Amino acid sequence: PWGQGAISTAKWGGARLVDVLALAAEELSAEEGSGDKKTKKATKKKKKASKGKGSEPLIQTLQQLQTLLQDHPKFQHLRFESLDGMMASIDVVKALNPFGDVIIAYEMNGVDLPRDHGFPLRVIVPGYAAVRNVKWLSKLELAEEEAEGAWQRGLNYKVLPPAVVDAKQVNLDVMPGLGEVSVFSGITDVTNVRLSLEKGEVEDKVRLKPGQTVMVKASGWAWAGGGRNIVRVDVSGNNGETWETATMTKGSEQPHGRAWAWTFWECDGIPARVCDDGCSVELCCKGVDSSFNTQPESSDGLWNVRGLANNSWFKVTHRLNGDE
Repeated sequence: PWGQGAISTAKWGGARLVDVLALAAEELSAEEGSGDKKTKKATKKKKKASKGKGSEPLIQTLQQLQTLLQDHPKFQHLRFESLDGMMASIDVVKALNPFGDVIIAYEMNGVDLPRDHGFPLRVIVPGYAAVRNVKWLSKLELAEEEAEGAWQRGLNYKVLPPAVVDAKQVNLDVMPGLGEVSVFSGITDVTNVRLSLEKGEVEDKVRLKPGQTVMVKASGWAWAGGGRNIVRVDVSGNNGETWETATMTKGSEQPHGRAWAWTFWECDGIPARVCDDGCSVELCCKGVDSSFNTQPESSDGLWNVRGLANNSWFKVTHRLNGDE
């Protein structure tokens, strides 16, 4: 099982997708006007003027992309295809948003992309499901419809309504595939603090009983799709009867609306109820993003044949040191 490992953070380097598309639009415009000497001359002059100046100003890039979409208003999707034939797509609004930070990556953590992570090129679509971050990229295509194939239109990447009891009865054509995802969180460390003692009891000599309260502290991570910042993480040691608010640490300073990486949290003084085995406690946590989306208590309303998109409360059982 993937557990918490299915959501990762890395440092990516590459070319902004909007710049790549703007350059492609410029080349297309030049080809369409190739019979016009004035157009050809203007294009050459423009290219010569831009040499050595780095990326063109953002406003110019946006104007080029706006012209492209005005000329082709039915383009609503950007398709990706990999060298092994895998196909996926994202909506054109995300693709062309200069603040959406979609890139064609060729570096990972300061070095060339490793083969298993998509060498020589891959797409990074921050805030979206991993399946949209196509590895071994071979083709980009603006299109009227989303990508063909199981990775985009198949059952594996559809979240079904709870009323469905047989996936074969679902009309997949009318259901969107996974794109921008919801909010998630996890617990990575739990530490004992102290017991909640009755009058006259000594901590070292107390034998834990089911239902007794102990104090623990915990730390973990949270993340939301779409660049939405994490504004709160709630932690409970009694299955949600009471909650403690965690303190946000590293990652909480990410720009508004562009929180692509983990946000870490810490929570001290969590009252936790001893389980029936008399030697463990169960903690749960739930993240809250800047749109005040939060995690549901259970996965009953989240139906996917592979268990994808399950963002219900994260739970972990911690064995108390005193009775190990």
